Amino acid sequence: MFAPFAPGTVHHPLTAPVGPLTPATEVGLRYPTRLNAMALHPGAIAEDRHLVYDAGEVVFSVARFHHVRVRRRGPGAGLALHPSVARPDLVAHAARIMCAALGVPCDLEVAVESDPLPVHAGFGSSSSLIAAVAAAVNHLYGRPVDRADLLPYLTANHGEEHGSLPGMLTPVQCIGGSAASGLYPGGVQVVAGRGTVVLAVDVPEHLSLVIGVPRGREEQPTDALMAAEIAHFDRFRATGERWSPTIAFRMLHEAMPAALRGDLGPLGSLVFDYRFRMGSIENCSFSYPGLTGLARELEPLWDEKAVTVLSLSSVGPAFFALTGDPDRCAARFAELDMEVVRARPHNGTYEETGFTR
Repeated sequence: MFAPFAPGTVHHPLTAPVGPLTPATEVGLRYPTRLNAMALHPGAIAEDRHLVYDAGEVVFSVARFHHVRVRRRGPGAGLALHPSVARPDLVAHAARIMCAALGVPCDLEVAVESDPLPVHAGFGSSSSLIAAVAAAVNHLYGRPVDRADLLPYLTANHGEEHGSLPGMLTPVQCIGGSAASGLYPGGVQVVAGRGTVVLAVDVPEHLSLVIGVPRGREEQPTDALMAAEIAHFDRFRATGERWSPTIAFRMLHEAMPAALRGDLGPLGSLVFDYRFRMGSIENCSFSYPGLTGLARELEPLWDEKAVTVLSLSSVGPAFFALTGDPDRCAARFAELDMEVVRARPHNGTYEETGFTR
């Protein structure tokens, strides 16, 4: 896999034109997180093409937010992070690569507060944090980089804290769902190759999200998780070779047309089959020792039609349900000794808060 790198390293420069810069003094915004329901081409997750991954994904935008404030500093003052920033390497990386894209000095002060979410559990907390800070810097300068260009730029320059090498980032596959969830409206989105949003629709108001995270799980550093995932890459490739044509057909001709009509049922059926019937959960079993057994215990929620969507998020170990019966799902997660998180889908984009241009 690609070697560790320093925060702020730009592997793939922005090639799209940048619009006029109209800088403000200060801006604040809140940026949603996401749940990753499935990949469209799981075999592409196992390809290392210098941080470019065309696996595609289905994501649900979640009303759990990163709250970002960015203020311009004087010329030559450099980048300053508020002392409360919990993940400084990621925040610095996001600010620096966005300034590089804009062609401006990184003379900024950045503060971030994030709604509580478990790290390395499938919520995309790292990639959504990078997207949130980058979007805030772009917003500070009048949004000169179009969202359709910003999305693939962020995915092709993604990294997460290394773990064994403090102050360094390690490459992790980034497909684009975390950035898309804040840049495009719609509580459910389909992101295809090269970070291209091909569907973005609202989640109906009567449905909510219930998320379950196994208690007592051992939180592992990124480099250890990546090593475990690499050992399963043959499984990802085999799943992609066998099922990607079926996934593509059902997505294009069943799930997407129905979703555009407000019916998420066919999408939920495809997600369930991908996770529970096509081998995805087995492929992701490295993330938690009891993952496959836990999946079997949750499967009755689908059989009993208690959910519209039931899925692992990313490689887990968090599972989630999109449901009209959240109490029933929460009770089942709790019975299985899972920490329960309830959340609303977020049908909008990121939102400016606290400061006006």
